[in-house]
Amino acid sequence: HLALEIGAGVGALTTALSEQAGRVLAVETDHSLAPLLEEVLAGRDNVKIVFGDILKMNPRDLLAGNCLQPKVVANLPYYITTPIIFHLLKSGIDWKLLVFLVQKEVAQRIVSPPGNKVYGALSVMIQHHCQTEILGVVPPTVFVPRPKVNSAIVRLIPKKTDFFPETERFFSLLVRTVFSFRRKNLYNSLRSIFSELGGEKKVVEAFNALKINPLQRGENLSPEEFYALASYCAKNSR
Repeated sequence: HLALEIGAGVGALTTALSEQAGRVLAVETDHSLAPLLEEVLAGRDNVKIVFGDILKMNPRDLLAGNCLQPKVVANLPYYITTPIIFHLLKSGIDWKLLVFLVQKEVAQRIVSPPGNKVYGALSVMIQHHCQTEILGVVPPTVFVPRPKVNSAIVRLIPKKTDFFPETERFFSLLVRTVFSFRRKNLYNSLRSIFSELGGEKKVVEAFNALKINPLQRGENLSPEEFYALASYCAKNSR
């Protein structure tokens, strides 16, 4: 299998991956690390380094047809964690799994169940696409330079789901809107977009058909319930 590493750094993880994976494709933004990586990875013919910004790359083009359930391993800069995760999940590639080292608080949000205070749009969107699990917590002391926060290793295993563009559009709209008004109940938080959803009557019908209590807060809805609501709205919108 191919392992895609994002953030080769000085090549420590790249070296370890090269001993476990059939091939390693590592993406690194810092061109100044090229001489060091060339030295560290000398003789490792199953490793290829590509310099550039993963967010500006098409992952399918990057893998050049090697898309048979590749794996992702990444030590992500905290400030671009979410954009990179969604960039990969929306690429259309059949990932086998994705393992990220992220800020502990972000990992907790990713795996949070409904009703938890950190459960939010990130939780719903990622759990809709993947099974999620925190594999372990990493203290600041193992890093140089040392960060001010704890990190965590989170594993995402993509679900085999059908893709319906209109349902996905409603799903994203519903989730973003509901969590923009966390303190409001579902009915009130969605009033601002009733016209987009096909009118107030259609939304009430959706709540009734799916047996969802519109007076509860959105943070109590599971990813499956959000998607069911989006699917109903997509099928019954004007």
